[in-house]
Amino acid sequence: MLSLLVQSLYNIIDSVYISHYDSNGLTALSLAFPVQTLITAVASGTGAGTNIIIAKALGANDKKNASSTAFNGFVLSLINWSFFVIIGILILEPYFSIFTANTEVASLGLKYLNIILLFSIAPFTENVAVRILQATGNTILPMIFQSTAALLNLILDPVFIWGFGVIPAMGISGAAIATVLSQFLSATLAVITVFFKQTVLTVSFRIPSFNLIKEIFVTGLPSVLGMALVSAYISGLNAVLARFSEDAVSSLGIYYKLQTFLLIPTYGLNQGVTPIMGFNYGAKKYKRMWYTLWYSLAISTVTLVAGTLCFCLFTREILLLFHASDSLMYTGIPALRIISTSFPFFGLTILMPTLFQSTGYIRQNIIITLLREVFLLVPIAWAFSHFGLIYTWLTFPISESIAAFLTCYYTYVLFRGPLAYRRLSPE
Repeated sequence: MLSLLVQSLYNIIDSVYISHYDSNGLTALSLAFPVQTLITAVASGTGAGTNIIIAKALGANDKKNASSTAFNGFVLSLINWSFFVIIGILILEPYFSIFTANTEVASLGLKYLNIILLFSIAPFTENVAVRILQATGNTILPMIFQSTAALLNLILDPVFIWGFGVIPAMGISGAAIATVLSQFLSATLAVITVFFKQTVLTVSFRIPSFNLIKEIFVTGLPSVLGMALVSAYISGLNAVLARFSEDAVSSLGIYYKLQTFLLIPTYGLNQGVTPIMGFNYGAKKYKRMWYTLWYSLAISTVTLVAGTLCFCLFTREILLLFHASDSLMYTGIPALRIISTSFPFFGLTILMPTLFQSTGYIRQNIIITLLREVFLLVPIAWAFSHFGLIYTWLTFPISESIAAFLTCYYTYVLFRGPLAYRRLSPE
């Protein structure tokens, strides 16, 4: 949770600083956010796939396969980075032209994302390294690495944005440079630790295994889709909201930055329970696997209800962090309050699919993901937009509650059927 806390600060810090530097910069970062989310999705999904396979192998006492999986996870991360650099930079200009007619906003977004994409090798390798360490039971060092990097970003952002001494003011490009420098610090420390400082696995250079790379990709696919489709549906929602105003687009951008922060406990639990459930599934200790899920759901629900209360009671204060104008306040306050009613469902739709992924029930996970982020969110938003902006925000609680119901159904079927722990030993 602490690791995710500091990671979430990257985009929030950039947005807070840039909102005080240039109002167009905040809109540019809101439009850049889906692309950054896509990078995070693929990086995190690769890390999750690597983590789950290693945890299962360790549960079955197969250290050789676990070590080979760790190396091939790094190979896949380099392949992903190459793909993003080649394809991503080619589509950036058309991407911004779709969502804004403001040339200044598009120019700022291009400057920011070109730097982020070119140096995205850092988050790709860092995610794999961190999840390898977590799979072997080491969660403290990743937290230290990422905390140090976030602190560096906090210091470097104003230096590179406004300039200091011999460093010239670089505006939004400076924010991107501060981010990638900080990410490189964390990635370097994590990779060195995996290869040279941990003793559970023997990670060394070897011939890549196509079968293992494919297995990592397939295992991590639900995580990739879950976050990648966030990028797709944010782009779709931006297109719907752009019909109303730039303030509506900025409100959505602010919400997603804050949502990242709010979901830290839930996503932290997600990362924590994934290797535990995978290990116990591999060892056929289903009772421990289910109790892990129940406890994490209880903790997550408490934090999410608290988040809803904060969004409703302190909406104005939250928006002031982003230097919100009167018009943005008028649009953003009802937006954040309505959307926040969907928060209590997130525990169900994030943690329960982790069980599906950890136990090999990939199909159920993918169905939930597609339902939430493809078949419900943007179509409902488009339909409700015809009645006005206020109704458009209702998209979030409606789609999340439907997905939560189906998730509970799938979980009940597994609990009463193939994963019923009462059929096994008391453990």
